[in-house]
Amino acid sequence: ALVAKRAAKPAAAGASTDWEPYSANRLEAVRKEGRPVFIDFTAAWCITCQVNKAAVLETEEADALFEGAGILRLRADWTRQDPGITAALAGLGRNSVPVYAYYPAAAEPRLLPQILTLDMIRELATHKEERQ
Repeated sequence: ALVAKRAAKPAAAGASTDWEPYSANRLEAVRKEGRPVFIDFTAAWCITCQVNKAAVLETEEADALFEGAGILRLRADWTRQDPGITAALAGLGRNSVPVYAYYPAAAEPRLLPQILTLDMIRELATHKEERQ
């Protein structure tokens, strides 16, 4: 069933309109609103990033989970080693991609493993106690 769902959705890189480009200002503004944020730190040359995108992040199920939980999705494209994204990675104690950072509404960011599963996204989307 998952394969059929995946095939029904275009998997072209960056094709999803549900992702906004990362900026520190956008992240800060949304966090002030008290909205949770998920950041995909990625790069075109990063194989693991592309696999996670196709298998998890760009699936209809992930879309529904993120939307249902009101989680804003930001994509930090580090393909050209953008200095702002380099600084954001450094702030999370990282210097490579993939990095998946989840910012609950009013808590410190949480880093997810480099290999994502839909269960991990489901768990983020259903963590109601972080939104009190």
